[in-house]
Amino acid sequence: MHNEEEILGLDYGEKRIGVSISKLNKKMAIPHSIIQYKDIEIAFDEIKKITETNNIKLIILGIPKTLKNEIGFKAKEVMSFKEKLVENIKIDVEFEDERLSTVQALNSINKKSKNQYVDDSSATIILNNYLEKLR
Repeated sequence: MHNEEEILGLDYGEKRIGVSISKLNKKMAIPHSIIQYKDIEIAFDEIKKITETNNIKLIILGIPKTLKNEIGFKAKEVMSFKEKLVENIKIDVEFEDERLSTVQALNSINKKSKNQYVDDSSATIILNNYLEKLR
């Protein structure tokens, strides 16, 4: 079976990285996993495994710009994560503004859900926002 190329969405955090993946030939994104890590190398290994098993050719990384559309402290962290990610994984990485994704994710989560982390939901929203622009 020929595997379609898909896109990975990442929501970077210091302890957790939310992961989403495009499906149906880039029509929609679904949550994939949450990578919990203490050492960034472990996170890179996990991301690399996911990209290899899912035929990923592009990674969309959420970048938290400030409300004034500026690059703040958090965004600088994400930018340095992107540089290391590209070095380690050798796949193109593009930014997608994630200012509203966490809010959207929190609103979409079932309050009774046992999953208190929204990272994979945020990653899904980031990737869906990107995919909408492709259409």
